[in-house]
Formats: sequence, structure tokens, C-alpha cells
Amino acid sequence: MNIEKIDFKNMDKKKVLAAVIAIVLLLSLGGLGMSLLTGKNGSKAAREKTFALVNLYYDKGEYDRALDKLESILLENPNDKDALSLMEKILSAKSNAFGEGGGVSNVNSNVNVTLDTDGLQDAMQSSLDMMKEQLEKNNENLQKQIAKNNEEAEKTQKAMADLIKKQQEQAALEKQRQEELLKKQKEAEAERKKTEELRKKEEAERKKAEEAKLKKNAAVRKEISGVNDEIQQGKSSLNSGNVDAAIAHFTNASNMLPVADGDPEYEPEFSASKNSEIAGLLYDASQKASSPDDKKRLEDMAVQYAQKAVSMDPKASESLYILGMDSYGKKNYQKALDYLTKAVENNNSNSLYYYNLGRVQFQMKKFTEAKYSFSTSCQLDGTYAPARYNLGITNKRLNDVKAALSDFRKVHDIDSHHENAYLEEARILVKMNDFAGAENAYRNVIRLNNTNRNALNELGTVYSNQKKFADAEASFRQSLALLQAGNDDPLTYYNLSTVLFEQKKTDDSVAYAKKAYESSSLIKDVNARANIVYNYALICDKTGNTEEAISKYSEVLKLSPSHLKTLINLGVMYMGMNPPDADMALSLFLKAFAQDKNNFEVNNNLGSAYLSKEDYANSIKYFQIALKLEPKNNEVRYNLAKAFASDRQFDNAQTTYKELLKQQNDNWDGYIELAKVTMALGDNAMAEKYLQVVQIKAPNHRKNEVEALLRSIK
Repeated sequence: MNIEKIDFKNMDKKKVLAAVIAIVLLLSLGGLGMSLLTGKNGSKAAREKTFALVNLYYDKGEYDRALDKLESILLENPNDKDALSLMEKILSAKSNAFGEGGGVSNVNSNVNVTLDTDGLQDAMQSSLDMMKEQLEKNNENLQKQIAKNNEEAEKTQKAMADLIKKQQEQAALEKQRQEELLKKQKEAEAERKKTEELRKKEEAERKKAEEAKLKKNAAVRKEISGVNDEIQQGKSSLNSGNVDAAIAHFTNASNMLPVADGDPEYEPEFSASKNSEIAGLLYDASQKASSPDDKKRLEDMAVQYAQKAVSMDPKASESLYILGMDSYGKKNYQKALDYLTKAVENNNSNSLYYYNLGRVQFQMKKFTEAKYSFSTSCQLDGTYAPARYNLGITNKRLNDVKAALSDFRKVHDIDSHHENAYLEEARILVKMNDFAGAENAYRNVIRLNNTNRNALNELGTVYSNQKKFADAEASFRQSLALLQAGNDDPLTYYNLSTVLFEQKKTDDSVAYAKKAYESSSLIKDVNARANIVYNYALICDKTGNTEEAISKYSEVLKLSPSHLKTLINLGVMYMGMNPPDADMALSLFLKAFAQDKNNFEVNNNLGSAYLSKEDYANSIKYFQIALKLEPKNNEVRYNLAKAFASDRQFDNAQTTYKELLKQQNDNWDGYIELAKVTMALGDNAMAEKYLQVVQIKAPNHRKNEVEALLRSIK
């Protein structure tokens, strides 16, 4: 059976296209499978293998199979020249094989097919282009979906990160709270232990004195033994937490006093010493009490027994100490001072008495006296870190920074975990401009407590002073991450904005400057608040937000009318307007001049403002002051010469321009202006030389003007 030759040229285009697409789709099934196996682009090795297989089928006359394999390459790259060339070769061979010569018999069929390939390549290319376009469209849609999925994933990831960050901040704050509580507990425990040790020492001394007396009188010995037994039982009850039983035993002991009917050999010192002992036990227990009610009850009982003791013996040092500490806790510093002064007078070997006396004196701003008390405490006990730390604080208040620095470093020898000693050391080193040392000390604080915001903020400032702006940014950001939700910290916002601006992170800098401005009402100090508003105004000024800058500069002047930088910057902004508002600028510059007559910026800007108003005398006056302040500033020298020339002081202008060119021999404007002045003085020959220098060395600089001046000379 024979089938007529397919005429692609005369067939309807739509039918041709449909037929070609159908053929291509059928031929491409194998190719698509290969594409899926080898990947979108395929590998060079796979391509070479495909070409080899195509050639093999071609050589055997299996043209359909060859075309089938070849389509896998064309689907990947419809413009593949090698594949297109080979396809033409196969189609031509196939056409010849099935042409008018009689056709080729298929083993399994009696059908002969003859194809007219004229126009087939164009139609196939068109269909391939359409398929490529569809694939590209599908790929574009796929990319959009991937982008959308990525965006949603990023949002989810950010939400998770924010949640984790918040949890970390809360955990850090809780850690800080726990560490502070533990620190206070340790300090209280250290003081309690010290008190207990000293009381034991006094108790041993009392017993020794009692034993010496008891050898003389057996009856008194029995009474004293009874008192001591009750006190011992009361002590045991306190240790077991039975406060009621302890108080009962102490009451019994007190009721048994005085012994031996007030025998003068034992009384009233004995009764005073026993009341003091009971007071000491109660006071020590109050410092260990976990319940606020028990603490207050024990403290009140201790004070009652201490008062009894002092009424019997005004020199009862332990009771005087307890009464002093009670008054200190109630912020009755004068009374505390009186009691503790008497305590150390009657027991000058107790380091804790001197330590707490120093604390009272410090609160009363008696810093010299406090220094002596803390120093004596350190001499009596060199292992007590709080005494050495407070000595350092006192020396710092007395402006003896070297002594203070030494004290804080000695604290580290006693307690290497004393966070505040490192912090104070860092602050002193900052004042001494030892930024490297300060940085190290702050790092030690953060090593001990990475939630100390004061240390993080101050370390950020130290980094900023060293121009380590990236490190400063990290430190300020770490501090803000610890800020409790709903709170603001304008000073840290302000500091962060400045270091961001230095790093040209303009958007972030503006954002934090604005946050500082919006929360500046939290700052009580008016001058500090003015500086925060000024910083926001300055950044707006530098980023071209003129309207906002002028508004905020005006706010600064409401807070601080004599704010020098604001007066200058706002004046410069008025001078930069189009047209300049020289009158407003002058009023601001003159206010600044009243604040600081030797300020270079003020004088230079006054000179410029007067020059714009053609008030040459004043312009010259202020430019001359500015030049004296900065003799190497050639911009001022140029403006001064210009002012001289405008005032027709051509000799002075010529002298000033010449001096300018000595300092800056490539100032082409200077040569041109000097030529004009020289012409005004009648020396055209010299003026011509100056202009020729510009023509030779900077031929395009103010070219038309230079040529016009030269023509006027000739």
C-alpha cells in the first residue's frame, strides 16, 4: 500500500503546525526521558553518547530512531548547530530512501511513506520555539512560586528567631537577677560569718575572764553557770530554727541577772556582757533569717538586749555595734555614726566595726574619715574584699585615682570574681585615656556577667573613642538586646546612631537617632537631652532632610539657647538656602561668637556671612581672626583675599593671594583672581603670566573666563 507524499508547503499553516507539533512530541518522548535522567542541561559526556547513538542508527538506516535520539538534544538547545545539521542530514537521507525511487520495504509492513521535507525545518523550528517559550513560561512561574515559598519560609524563620531572641533576653534577665541575688546573698553571708567569728572571739574572751573570777567563789560560779546554760540552750534553739524557744531561754537567762545580788566584783559588767552576748546571737540569727517577719522580730529583740547592755555598760562594744547597724538600716546616719564610733573606741581590733563605720561616714560625705576607717579595716583584715573595694570608691571620690586604681586591682587578688571592681577599674582607665586597658577591664566585667548593660554601653563608648565603630555597634546592640520589652534607652540609641553614621549605615543611623529623640523626655538633664536632639538634627542635616534638621535645631535652642554647635550649624543652613538668609545666619553666628570668640568655625562663618552681605570691613575682620586661629587654612586665606579685593584693597588682596599660592601652587582660582587684582593695579604683563600658568597647567579650568581676560589685556 502506498501513501501520498505529504506536502508541507501547500498544507494549511495551522494544520502544518499541528502536524509538526504532533511529530515533534512523538519524537521527543525518548528525548524528554533522557533529559529527565541527565538533568536540565545534561552533561557533555551524555551529549557525546547521544550523538554517537544517532550516527549508529543513521548508518544502519534507522532514521526514525536516529531522529528520536536527536530530538533530546534539540529540546535542550533548539539552536544546537551540530544537532540541526545532523537532523537535516538524516531527513535528507530519509527522504531519499522513501522518495520516487520506489521506497524501502519495512520488514513488518507493506506501507511505503514518502515525506516532502520542504518547509519541515522551519515548521519544526517554529514548534520548538513555541515549546521553548512554554517551557520558559513554566520555569518563570516555577521561579515565582519558589520565591514566594522562600519569602514565607523567611517570615517563619524570622518569627522563630524573634521568639528565640525574646526567650534568650528573658533568660538573660532572669540569669542577671539570680546572679545579683546570689551576689548579695554571698556578701551578706560573708559579713555574717565575719560577725560570728568576731563574736566567738569576744565570747571566748568573756569566758576566760569569767573563769578567772569563778575560781574565787563557788556560789557565784553556780549562778553564772545557770545563765550560761540558758544562753547555750537558746543558741541551740536558734540553730535549729526554733525562735520561740530561743527567746524563752534568753528571757530566762536575763531574768537570772544580776548574779550574787549585784556583787560589785561581777556586776554590772557581767550582766552587760550576757545581754550583749544574747543581742549578738539574735542579731546574727536575724541576718540568716529567710522570713522577713522572723528577721524583723529577731532584729528588734537584738536591739532590746543591746540597749539593756549599754545601759549597764556604756562601753559594751558589741551592743554599740548592733545599735549602730540598726540605726544605719533606718538611715539615721548621725545616730549610727555615734554608736559605731563608740564601738571602735572600745574595740579597736575589730575590722568589721571599722568597715561599717566607714560606710556610715561615706553616706554622710565624710570621705576623709571614711578613707581612714576603710583603710584600718583593711589593715586589720586584708582578706575582706568589700572593705578594700569601698576604700577604692572613697579614694575615687577624693580624686586620688591612682590609689583607687591600686585598691580595685587589690580586690581582684582577694576575689577574682568581683565584677564591680573591674567595672570601676575600667572607668578610671577611661579617665586616664588608657582605652586599651579599659577595654580589657570591661571585657572582664562581661566575662563575669554578660548581662551588665552599664559595662556593655561603656565598652561601646571606649570602642568608639578608638574608632572601632563595628565593635562599638556590636556592644551597643548587645546592650539593647537586654533592654526589657516596652522600655527605651535614649542614650544607647544616641550612641548607636553615631557609630552607625560613622560606618555610613545611614538608614539605621537615622532610625536610631529618631528613636533617641522620641524617647529623650526620659532624660532629666536638660543639656543631655539637648545633645540627643542635636544629634538627630545633625544627622537629618547631613542626610539632606533640611526641613526636619532646621526644626530640630530650633528645638535644641529652646532647650539650650547657647548650644554652640547648633548656632553654627543652623546658621550654615540659612546661608545655604537659595537665596541665602544672611540676616538670620548672622544673628545665629553672632550669638555663637558671644559664647566663644576664639572658635574658628564661628569666625569663618561670620566672615562668609558678612561677605555675602557685601559688608567687607566685617568680613575681613572675622576672616583675619579665623586665619590666626588656623594659619594653614588656605580656604580662609582665599576668602580673605576675595574680601580685600571686593573692598578694593588691591594691595592686601595681592599679598594674600601670593601667600596662598606659596602654600598651594595648584590653586587655579587663586591664579585667576590674582590676575584680576594685578590688572586692577595696572600690571597687565604680570597678570598675563598668571593667566598663562592656568592655560598651560589647567587648560579647561574656567577656560572662557581666562581667554576673555587675556583678550582684554591685549
